[in-house]
Amino acid sequence: MRRKEMNPWWHRSLWIVGIVMAVFYWVVVYRRHFFRMDGLDVTFFGFVTLWYLPKLVIAPVLIVRDLIRGFKAGMRLFVPKEAPTSQVIESATQTDASRRTFLTNTAWSLSAVPYVIVGNGMWRTLYDFQTINVDLNIHRLPRAFDGMRIAQISDIHAGSFPDHRPFQEVCRIIEQLKPDMIVITGDFVNAKPGEMSLIAKDLAKLKAPHGVFATLGNHDHYHTIEEHKELIAGIRSLGVGLLINEHRRIVEGGSSLIIAGTDNTGFKQSYGRLGKALDGVLEDETTILLAHDPTLWDKEVIGATNIDVMMAGHTHGGQLGVQFLGFEWSPAQYVYKQWAGLYAAGDQKLYVNRGIGTVGPPLRIGIPPEVTLFTLRASGNSDHLA
Repeated sequence: MRRKEMNPWWHRSLWIVGIVMAVFYWVVVYRRHFFRMDGLDVTFFGFVTLWYLPKLVIAPVLIVRDLIRGFKAGMRLFVPKEAPTSQVIESATQTDASRRTFLTNTAWSLSAVPYVIVGNGMWRTLYDFQTINVDLNIHRLPRAFDGMRIAQISDIHAGSFPDHRPFQEVCRIIEQLKPDMIVITGDFVNAKPGEMSLIAKDLAKLKAPHGVFATLGNHDHYHTIEEHKELIAGIRSLGVGLLINEHRRIVEGGSSLIIAGTDNTGFKQSYGRLGKALDGVLEDETTILLAHDPTLWDKEVIGATNIDVMMAGHTHGGQLGVQFLGFEWSPAQYVYKQWAGLYAAGDQKLYVNRGIGTVGPPLRIGIPPEVTLFTLRASGNSDHLA
């Protein structure tokens, strides 16, 4: 039985679509690197992602299939067969046809699964902002700050949004939480300060009794010196207390709480000066550090400072993973020792926020964007509970 040939017009159409998608991909990559992406760019990037990403799942299966076919064909060259009777040939032909139909239908059904998963990650999970509540028991926290609520967001990547609405929704969520303080742990933009126009209006509206503080991320350095200065000035003009290797002292009821921030230190960047950020901080003052890259925790924080809590981001939780009944997995865990959630080393704690924006493909699969709400809890040393 001859295999049914693909319609020539349909075959040519697939090639044309593939070529168009390839061109779109490089155009979007170029614009994403050198310009601020607009809504149309984000839409194109989404379609390209939907076209190519599932193929990364399907391609290995097809390669294995072809290897098996090649192996069987090679074996037939060396293993002689007895000539089958006509009845056996007819039975085998019918069986092969039935099996081929079943396998073809199954293959088409399974091939749709990656597209459904990626599509869901692009249009549902991508902007399904989740609020995660975390109780932070801090050994040295003064009683005056017991119950204080801090909202954290990270990795805004403004250029990844098609318009202002996603960040507007994030701000609406934060306002409903009514935090005492708001912190942002870096990566305001992807590459250009002009991206801030998508979030500036809503960011300026964010207010909290103890202020809005932030630090810079690696993407906030991916531009010229002049553009970097423009970005810093733009952030500060919106009422955000941008902490670049410095700290602020929050005083309440005669007690103090330090909010410190370092510039980014991580892969191929060493702008952070932790010693400078903590200069003037008293040894017994409770300190919260804002630092974009969680790798700073092992490098400079634990066991080497009196920092009580470090809040970070950067990893995006991998943007791809599984979270089910307490089980969490993501490719990010093979790159970062601390990739999402709460970690502790003695009395020192680290929290890694999963971010609200994206880098690369505009999708999240199993790792929704996050707004974290911390509630500080005093515990331990009675000298700091008075």
